[in-house]
Amino acid sequence: MIEINNKVDYIFYTNNTPNTYKIKLMFHELEKKHAITFESRIIDITKKENYSDEFIKINPNKKVPAIIDQTGEKPFIVFESVSILIYLAQKYSSIFLPDFKTNPLENSEVITWAIWQAANLGPAFGQYFHFSFFSPTVQEYSLHRFNNEAQRILRLLDDRLSVSPYIGGKEYSIADIASAGWLLYLNFAPIYNANKDRFPNLFKWLDLINQRDAVKQVNEAIKERFGAFNTSPLRSLFTNDPDLINAKAPIGIENVVLKYD
Repeated sequence: MIEINNKVDYIFYTNNTPNTYKIKLMFHELEKKHAITFESRIIDITKKENYSDEFIKINPNKKVPAIIDQTGEKPFIVFESVSILIYLAQKYSSIFLPDFKTNPLENSEVITWAIWQAANLGPAFGQYFHFSFFSPTVQEYSLHRFNNEAQRILRLLDDRLSVSPYIGGKEYSIADIASAGWLLYLNFAPIYNANKDRFPNLFKWLDLINQRDAVKQVNEAIKERFGAFNTSPLRSLFTNDPDLINAKAPIGIENVVLKYD
C-alpha cells in the first residue's frame, strides 16, 4: 500500500467521499495549471483498510485523505484535508491562497474560512449524514442536533456569500475548495432541505464554481456515486443484524420530523 511510484508527483489516498473530493478538486486544478501528476489509491473503509499497519504509517489518525509528495529529494506525507490544501496552495504559489508576505489580510481570510469548514461544516454535515443514512436505528436527539447545526451553517454561509462572490473573498480559493467537497452534493439532491429559495446566495455560488473544469470532473464522480449509493456496507460497520444492515434507512426515522426554519 505504501509502495512508491516515482512515475507520478503525488500518491493520493482516497475513498471518493466529501473530504477526499476537496483534494481531487485541488489536484485537477493543479493538473491544468502546473501539469502535476497523481495516482489515486482507494482505501476501503468497509474492509477497515484504514486500520491496516501500512496505512497507519501514512496517517496515524487512520482517515483519508492523505498524500505522498514525491517531487522532493524524499517522499513527504501530508494528511488532514485542509492541511493538504494549504500545503499544495503554498507550494505552487497559486491564486488559491494569497501570499502572506504581500497580502497578509487576504491570506488570513482564506485560511480562516478553510479552517472554518474543517471545524464546522464538515463535522456537522458528516454527522447529519451518518444519523440520516448509516445509523442502524434512529437516534432522534442526534438527528435534531446535527440538522439544527447544518441549518445554522447553511444560513451563515448564505449570509457570507451575500457580501462576497467566493467564500474566502474576491477570488476562488482553497476556502471554496474545502466547502465544495461537501456542497457539490447539493447539485444532485436537496440534502439538508437546501434549495435556491432558502439559500439563494449559496446556490448562486454553486452555479459559479460549477463552470470550472475541475468542478465539472468532480461533479461527474459524485453523480456516479449517487447512482450506486448503497448504505449497507457502511452500516455493517455498526451492527451485525442483517435486517438493520439491509434496511433502506435507519429504523424509525420515518417518525422524526425535522425543523428547517
